[in-house]
Amino acid sequence: MLESVAVEPTGSVAAQHRAGRVAVGRALRRAGSPVTAVGRRRSGAPVGPVGFPASVTHTTTFAVAAVAPGAHGVGVDLEPRCPDVRLHRFLLDDRERESLWPDGDPAGLRRLFAAKEAAFKALTDCHRSHGGLFWRVRLYAQEDRLWARAGDRFALVEDLVTPLFAFAVAVGADPPPGLPDARPQRRFGAVPARPPGP
Repeated sequence: MLESVAVEPTGSVAAQHRAGRVAVGRALRRAGSPVTAVGRRRSGAPVGPVGFPASVTHTTTFAVAAVAPGAHGVGVDLEPRCPDVRLHRFLLDDRERESLWPDGDPAGLRRLFAAKEAAFKALTDCHRSHGGLFWRVRLYAQEDRLWARAGDRFALVEDLVTPLFAFAVAVGADPPPGLPDARPQRRFGAVPARPPGP
């Protein structure tokens, strides 16, 4: 279930968070949850009721919430701006650049940024695999579908790209058959203080 709510005209961080809470409550209600309020992790991510994983993203103009009843996890992300293309050096590995971003265009990088962020939220409990850093989630194209992986966990990613934004929703799922490079990923230990420079 997806719900969007307009942010108050101030667009302040507090207004964005309020809109996010309203959107999550509405999405939980539509999904059939008896509880429509969510807790928060230390990171600020919502904690949905048992059996109703929830995720939220917001901009200065609106908030979007996703709830996926019975799924392993769910994540949603909205990116209105294209990231600096130099960020590809730590956002994508060589395989991702070659198979998912061959043109090297800013809009394509924004799409993959949104997909990774949504997948990271859906796979948030895989901390030992991604070290708490969304760019360590790996993306794969398989039979015209976009998949994400952290350790031995997978998420199916659906996205929408327009000239104004990139939007992605990821839902935890069983791995697709025949996914390339399906061997276990190494576990990350200490997380570097900052990503490698350009």
